[in-house]
Amino acid sequence: MRLIGFILNLAALTATGLANHHDSLTLSPAEHSVVRYTNESLIVQCRSPDPDVKLHWKSPKGEILQEHKGRIHIEQAAPEQLKIVFSHIALADKGNWSCEAVGGGLHSKSFDLIVYQKITFTEKDTVSTVKEGQNATILCEVKGEPQPNVTWHFNGQPISVEANAPKFRILADGLLINKVTQNDTGEYTCRAYQVNSIASDMQERTVLMKIEHKPHWTSKQHVGLQYAYINGTASIMCEAQAEPPATFTWHRKQKRLESNGKQYIIETDNYWSRLTIRVLDAKVFDNYRCRAHNHLGSIERITRLDEGEKPPPPFVFQLRGFNSNTFDVDVSAQRDKDQRGPMDVNGFRIEYMTELEFKTDAGKWTNAKRKDFPFEEGANFLITNLEPDTVYLIRAASRNLAGFSDYTKVEKCRTLSLEPRVSAGAHLPPIYELLSAMFLLLILLRRCH
Repeated sequence: MRLIGFILNLAALTATGLANHHDSLTLSPAEHSVVRYTNESLIVQCRSPDPDVKLHWKSPKGEILQEHKGRIHIEQAAPEQLKIVFSHIALADKGNWSCEAVGGGLHSKSFDLIVYQKITFTEKDTVSTVKEGQNATILCEVKGEPQPNVTWHFNGQPISVEANAPKFRILADGLLINKVTQNDTGEYTCRAYQVNSIASDMQERTVLMKIEHKPHWTSKQHVGLQYAYINGTASIMCEAQAEPPATFTWHRKQKRLESNGKQYIIETDNYWSRLTIRVLDAKVFDNYRCRAHNHLGSIERITRLDEGEKPPPPFVFQLRGFNSNTFDVDVSAQRDKDQRGPMDVNGFRIEYMTELEFKTDAGKWTNAKRKDFPFEEGANFLITNLEPDTVYLIRAASRNLAGFSDYTKVEKCRTLSLEPRVSAGAHLPPIYELLSAMFLLLILLRRCH
């Protein structure tokens, strides 16, 4: 009898257990693990098989949620349903969240919230300025979950810390560069990589590092003597690198020169300045001093302007040949082969523009295209990239150390059309070839006049 009673009790307990298992809580979505990024939202619904059973949600810390509004709150959709709502998920929300029956009797249901954080950079500055000789730190504090891996690049090339241990050192929040020089100027890129179970990501941040230094001349070869002729012009260049960019000033004797549009014209950019002098009389032949300075130092150079001779204009200026986009120009000037001097012709300038451009500019050559060529005996000077079947105006001038000569008489020439004159593979009798050559010669004579 005792054995029968034991068996009946065991059967009753088993039946009760099976009933409880069948009547357990359910979650929707039903995943045991839910993955979200920070700032994303999530709603999980807990349902009871019995509408009379009250439900509650517990946080990973075991706290019962009671708020009905806020970033994390509960919503009672029906007596047997209780939702947990995450409006903006944070990293601190990760962990096991469980739904339970208040009075017990039903198995609780839970899910693990896994929170990932996309790569973000704390720093926003894109330019860093450091004085030459000091240590520099390029900041790159990276946030992300899981923690991203970081690599560094300089001007697009990977930085090898092992090979340059004395120069570079990677820190937890940046890159340390020891005793910077001007060669360290450039772009430093911090690349962050992240791989997780649902995605992979790569983000980068680039910082331009400028090295503050006093001015130094861009070109070490300084032309200390220049020439000009009366009623001509002279241009003196002054180029210097500096960080911050240098301030350029021009001086004659003890007087600072100002751009007045009449005798002196001064044009200045970050790293160069040009003084143009209109030589109205012999008084302008003098020493001119260029000074470049910033808060770290200053440098000066003196250029002597002496009187020279105006070069003679080209005595030969004619078209040797042409096609649809090129002129072959013959330009020559007289030079004394026995007595070479600084005023000898050393080159030519050819200016050209379309007839339409000339008319649009009211007969001015201000916007004409120009090409400079060195002096060469018997050289071909090619003017390329021309428009087909277009009338061009073209002129030339000689050049020596004192400046340019007067321009030649303007020639008017037309480029050829792109239309083929003879079909491919056609063969003309000799008499027609001769006539064709004579016809082309007549075209040449008429196209340039």
